[in-house]
Amino acid sequence: MNRDETLTLIQQMEYARQHLHELYEEYGFGHACVLEQSMLLDELINQYNRMFQTKKQSHHVLNQIIDKDDAMSIRSPHSFY
Repeated sequence: MNRDETLTLIQQMEYARQHLHELYEEYGFGHACVLEQSMLLDELINQYNRMFQTKKQSHHVLNQIIDKDDAMSIRSPHSFY
């Protein structure tokens, strides 16, 4: 995966995380749309993790990519709360 594809995946994860939070605020944890969005976010996170496992690279590569793009601000995909 090249730098642009990595940033796109990161942006997708952030959007999915934000959308999950919005759905949770409106419907609570048990609603089907919240569970579906949670599964979508999980799959994006799994994709991200597979990308680094396949290439046998550690997650510090992400920091190198982000450091080169000062305009990008990202939180961990696990920072839902």
